[in-house]
Formats: sequence, C-alpha cells, structure tokens
Amino acid sequence: MQAANEQLSPEDQALNEAAAAVEAGNGARALEICKALAEQGNATAQYNLGVLYERAAGVTPDLRQAVRWYQLAADQGNPMAQYNLGVMYDLGRGVPQDNEQAMLWLGRAASSGNASAQTNLGVMYDNGQGVERNVEKAAQLFQLAAVQGNPVAQCNLASMYFYGVGVEQNFEQALTLYVQAAEQGNEAAIAKVAEIVAAIDADAEQAPQVPA
Repeated sequence: MQAANEQLSPEDQALNEAAAAVEAGNGARALEICKALAEQGNATAQYNLGVLYERAAGVTPDLRQAVRWYQLAADQGNPMAQYNLGVMYDLGRGVPQDNEQAMLWLGRAASSGNASAQTNLGVMYDNGQGVERNVEKAAQLFQLAAVQGNPVAQCNLASMYFYGVGVEQNFEQALTLYVQAAEQGNEAAIAKVAEIVAAIDADAEQAPQVPA
C-alpha cells in the first residue's frame, strides 16, 4: 500500500484512511475506499487496489482484478504498479506467463529507479529468460539495485565478482557485497560469508609457521 503525500487533499486523506484500515486488519474497508478513488483514475489508489486484491487480509484474493488495477496504474507511470505487473507476468499470476510483458514492465519500473525491478530484470538477463543472455547487462542492473541497498542484488553481484562473470573478478569487492547483503539477513550471503571465513581460517592454519 502507498500512503499519501504530506500536503493532504481529500484524496490524500482517503488514501491515508485506507492505509490505516489495512494496518488495523480491515482490508474490506480499505478496498471500499481505494475502489472509489481508483474508479476516478487515481493511480496510487489503483495500485493499492491491486495490492489489496492480490494479498490483503480480509479481502478475497482475485489475481485477475489485481492485474487489472496494476495495469491501469502502470499505464499512468506508477513504478510500483509497473514492478508488480511485471512480476505477475513473470510468474503467470492472474495472467498467462509472458516473458516479453514481464521484461517490458520490469524495464519501465527499473528505468524509474525501482531497485526490486532492477534486480528481477537483472536475473532475467543473467538467466537468458525471455532475452538473449547478457551477464554484463545483468551486472549493471544488479549494481544499480545494490547501491540502493537491495540485498538480493548485492548477493547476486557479489557472486559475479567472486567468479568473474560479467565483471572483472574481484574477491575483495565480492566479500564486501556479501557482507552488506548478509547484514540485511540474506541467507545465501550469510552462508557464503561463513564459507569464505572458514576458507581463510583453514589457509591460515596451513601456512608455514615462522620460528620465533
């Protein structure tokens, strides 16, 4: 859910009321408020309505309706709606799975600076999903998201530095990124940091001892 801006118009007040209803577990009330605004063309309300239909407590899930409202908000340039719509196409939720549409909408959200979209799009380029594999492009997208603090992007970029895929191999940079991701609770990064530390400790134990 997106709340309103600081300068409160009647629409902003309604959006804040809807956000409060969600926090209170009253998804049905939030749905009522957002639907009225969404039908008037409010992009934030349209995005929020998509979220409510997709996963809000107290609302019967309706993925087709979620896609419908994400689409309307995405068409108005809402980056979060563009990202969510891209994910729906990527996973085939509420629509047939469609890599081309997934890349289209993730790309638009990524261009707006959405770190999650940059990360997902990077994964598609890294895997060659719906596009010719391009690890350099993947690394660029992961970098954009990593500097925004996205832990998945940090972990993925760390792996690319560790193995020298899409970027010049750099173990120091890899470890830095793994630590950044691990500090945010990324389990893959936590495991990799532990693996690297254990390898360093093993090498230190095997190193020749210098006589005193």
